[in-house]
Amino acid sequence: MTEQGGSSQKTNIESAVRVLLNCIQSERERPPSHQNTTAQPTATVPTSSRPVRPATVQTEMQRCFPSLYSGGQKRKRKSSDTPRVSAIKFMELQFCLQPENTDKTPKDEAVLLQAGLGRRTINMDENVDHTEISRVLLEEFPKMRDLRGGWLLTKASGGSGQRKTTPLPQGAEGYTAKVLKSSSNNGKNVIYIVPLQEKIDTTPLPFDAAEFARMPKNACMTCGKLIPLPLIQFHIESCGYNKDEFEEEADQTVVDHPAEQESDLICVDSCPICGKQFPAEIVAYHASSCGESFADIISTSTLPDSESSAGASFFSVDSTLHTRPSTSATLPVEDMPLGSRPVQTDDLAWKGIVSPELAADHYRRQWLQKKEDEPTLKIKLDIGEDVEEQEGTILNFYKAPYIDWARPFQAKLQGDLAIGDGVNRHFLSMVMHKLQHGFTVDFGNACGTLLFEGQPDHLIPSTSQVLAQNEMFIMAGRMIGHSFLHGGPRLTGLSPAVLHVLLGGTPQTATITLEDVADLDIKETIRPLFEDEASKNQCCGLTEDQRAAVNELALAWDLPVLTKTNRTWLLHNLLQHAVLGRNARQLKQFKQGLRESLILPLLESRPDTVLSVFPRQSMAECSAEVILDHIKWPDEGGLEDDGDDSGYSIDIKCRIMGYLRQFMKTVSQEQLKQLVKFWVGWEIPMANMKVEVVRAEYPTSSTCYRMLRLPGYYKSYSEFSVHLENCIATNDSGFGLL
Repeated sequence: MTEQGGSSQKTNIESAVRVLLNCIQSERERPPSHQNTTAQPTATVPTSSRPVRPATVQTEMQRCFPSLYSGGQKRKRKSSDTPRVSAIKFMELQFCLQPENTDKTPKDEAVLLQAGLGRRTINMDENVDHTEISRVLLEEFPKMRDLRGGWLLTKASGGSGQRKTTPLPQGAEGYTAKVLKSSSNNGKNVIYIVPLQEKIDTTPLPFDAAEFARMPKNACMTCGKLIPLPLIQFHIESCGYNKDEFEEEADQTVVDHPAEQESDLICVDSCPICGKQFPAEIVAYHASSCGESFADIISTSTLPDSESSAGASFFSVDSTLHTRPSTSATLPVEDMPLGSRPVQTDDLAWKGIVSPELAADHYRRQWLQKKEDEPTLKIKLDIGEDVEEQEGTILNFYKAPYIDWARPFQAKLQGDLAIGDGVNRHFLSMVMHKLQHGFTVDFGNACGTLLFEGQPDHLIPSTSQVLAQNEMFIMAGRMIGHSFLHGGPRLTGLSPAVLHVLLGGTPQTATITLEDVADLDIKETIRPLFEDEASKNQCCGLTEDQRAAVNELALAWDLPVLTKTNRTWLLHNLLQHAVLGRNARQLKQFKQGLRESLILPLLESRPDTVLSVFPRQSMAECSAEVILDHIKWPDEGGLEDDGDDSGYSIDIKCRIMGYLRQFMKTVSQEQLKQLVKFWVGWEIPMANMKVEVVRAEYPTSSTCYRMLRLPGYYKSYSEFSVHLENCIATNDSGFGLL
């Protein structure tokens, strides 16, 4: 029965296939005329309608197998002459034009930006070739149009700071968009353009140059000029109120036409120095500059001959702040002392001076003369605030980057009427005193902040990581350089090992002693290794506790333990890491601050001037003999017969001067420094320190004129010394005034 069922099923299939084939054959053999008669026209079909197509094989196959034949008619292919429209894709890349052939990223992009170089963001087509890339770069950087010798594209590895660059790969056709996109990480990294054979000028361009044509511009509120927006922050620093020009114009207006201007002035005041009349609004500014010229006249006309000797200490050189040249000096140049002569225009003249002290002094005066026409650096310190707030103001002042510290400097004490160079000297003395002895601001040290620690003549930078993270040692370098350039106090007592590294030496070649170790615990741990060198088995002379402490310290610093053969090597490496290894980051920041303040070029060119910048502790000591040599004593003429109430007889003057000599010879070194600071504004004795006897209640001083005024009513030395000690102790709180 199974065979009969299968044969019947096969027969049915064959019958269906025959019927289908017959149907297909009949459709093919039917004439076309009969196809038109099958259509039944209706009234709603227009005459222009297409005739109904007869059923075809495709229709039958679609009816039988709808899932396989449901595509309908084929889509018409678009004509080949119709252009295909595709969207153009752009990529955003960052380029930076370097001024010369170098394998490092630029250190200061601000200089490059002002010169028309630097970093730019450029949009390029994703299919550009080498020719199009060159065209776009020449259009964006006009200085590349005259560049000869070719250029190269480089990239830098990840990280921050100045990094090493590597060239971009090139194909047979040069640079392509694919290379730029992959090398810049889709535009995230900067591509550097490096000239191969020529050096591009980095002189700042005028603001209307072609390099800045595409930049948005904004008007400066001071001068009204249109400044490119990326450069306006640099323009603000150099565009300020020119006080010198205003004073010169005021001098000419008031002096040349006094009769015409007198009636127009609401309030007129006289300068206490030159006697000329000025508007009350500007008399304070004029008195400041007039006082500086007056002090220069006195110092240049009466300096002792000993000041010009080559062997004189740099502390004896007149250290007046030369913020502008004196126009009233009448001495010929050849008659002036060497320290007060005008600086020569030759930039390298200081290198040929034999004396290191005079070379350093010439170097700083040369920079002051170069920058005398630039805007003045100004700082206002409120003496009514507490010490921490004052220190915060000082730190903020020296934290500002891109400052030319050789520019003229003006400090003002809010709450004190003092003006002139004396205030500048007082400010620099305060800064260097805090740098030497520590700030009150607490950075987590629980008892103030000491940037340099250790014993005298062996000071090293603090190993505090908090200070390094806050870049305190960059500010320390700026403070030292700023004070040096303006003739102020120096930082004394640095370790010779630190000075060796600052001069370009390596830590491995530095001479380090046990006194250079500032940490007392580490010093006591290493001290047993300094015992008698005669014994070859020195490690056997150590106790078990001492050897365990040395081994623990060595293992903590990734050094091997102490053995009989490595004692000398281990001692040297322990000292090197304790003095120079733990504060390598601090030393790097310190060198950066010195470089920004123009000190490091002097030390690198003239290493013999290092003691002029960083003197030993003994060189900074202030003796009574040194101070007495710088004092200009009162004239013997006296004023007892001229009717002046302030005049005293010669006997009274001699008695008071004797008290002053006795005071200098009996007080301590610290009190002597306080006296000099009370007298001239800082701890450095200066030429022509004047003293006079006046009718007053307490001793006072005029630091701008280096004048000490002592009352003449004292009958005993004890009363004189008590009053003078109390007065000189008020330097930090009231600028020497009670």
